Amino acid sequence: MAIDLNLEWTNADVSALLGSVGDDRDWRLEVDKSGIAALHDKTAPTDASYDQTLHCFFETWHQGTDFVGPSAASDKGLVGKITQALRDNYPDLKAGQFVFIST
Repeated sequence: MAIDLNLEWTNADVSALLGSVGDDRDWRLEVDKSGIAALHDKTAPTDASYDQTLHCFFETWHQGTDFVGPSAASDKGLVGKITQALRDNYPDLKAGQFVFIST
């Protein structure tokens, strides 16, 4: 699942994105240069050259930390923080390519 940040989208879309995967591995939320936000399975490692192809990316959410999966999807506070971070950083970056979500 992915969200096109150039179209209308809501907290419900972010919730659905987070709930579209299980918390059984490491994940990272990435936004490509065309504005598509998607979760990337970090069992397929990336490097700095890959990161440069992205508009922005969030910290890696490690397995078992409840940043993805059904628990994350139902956490209105977490969904709200991620939604706000996406809005703050697309189309213009607020503070750089790396986006951190404090809990």
